[in-house]
Amino acid sequence: MHRTYSLRSSRAPTASQGKFFGTTSIASSIRKSAAGSFGPELSKKLSQLIKIEKNFEKSVELVARERRAVAKQLSLWGEENDDDVSDVTDKLGVLIYEIGELEDQFIDKYDLYRITLKSIRNIEASVQPSRDRKQKITDEIAHLKYKDPQSPKIPILEQELVRAEADLTR
Repeated sequence: MHRTYSLRSSRAPTASQGKFFGTTSIASSIRKSAAGSFGPELSKKLSQLIKIEKNFEKSVELVARERRAVAKQLSLWGEENDDDVSDVTDKLGVLIYEIGELEDQFIDKYDLYRITLKSIRNIEASVQPSRDRKQKITDEIAHLKYKDPQSPKIPILEQELVRAEADLTR
């Protein structure tokens, strides 16, 4: 029997090689639950999204690892059967293993997406104080125009507003 692709060259994973339990500490759980609790509102929402995306990424990673393990087990199981069954299970195992490999590549690209989200979150967090300052000046101008339309503070505040807007565009 000619096998170009086979998974049987390597041993099947043992039960001790799986890392399903006991991998997170209480401190890690607390840090995860506190993600996105501090900072500007847009940054909080992005932090929560990033946290959800990380959990999704870990789930896909686990599925990919499990899929590769299943592929190896299927191939090894089929080895003990007739040649036809053995050939089919080995080829099916290779295909399933390749799906797991593709999922790993997806995880790598997905991580790049998360890195982009993190940079957007950081930019949002750095810009928010300038936005708050601009909003405060705008509110103060509106308040003065309502109370005292002839106030000498209005032109000064309008100049500050122009500077605040310039800070935001940089």
